[in-house]
Amino acid sequence: MRAFTPESHRGEGNVNLDGQLQQIIDELLKNGISLDLARKEFEKKYIVGAVKRSSGNLGRAALSLGIHRNTLRNKVGILNIRLPREQHRVSPDIQKKK
Repeated sequence: MRAFTPESHRGEGNVNLDGQLQQIIDELLKNGISLDLARKEFEKKYIVGAVKRSSGNLGRAALSLGIHRNTLRNKVGILNIRLPREQHRVSPDIQKKK
């Protein structure tokens, strides 16, 4: 797996990451948001986005984030991220008894 560097992702999908990040940083600084708060909120949103893209599969989400599944689970706990649970999900091995 190739490590992420800003240079390795330039030009992919016409995304101007530097420009977009600079706008966000300017807005956060203008509003007095601390680096710690900005980092935590960014990390939460990034993790939630990865989990959603992987349909709730933490193993796949961790892989897309480039971290171990246990590290992802720890971050979810530390950052108090509430992951949505599939309400109607029933394992095919489990049958309701009547």
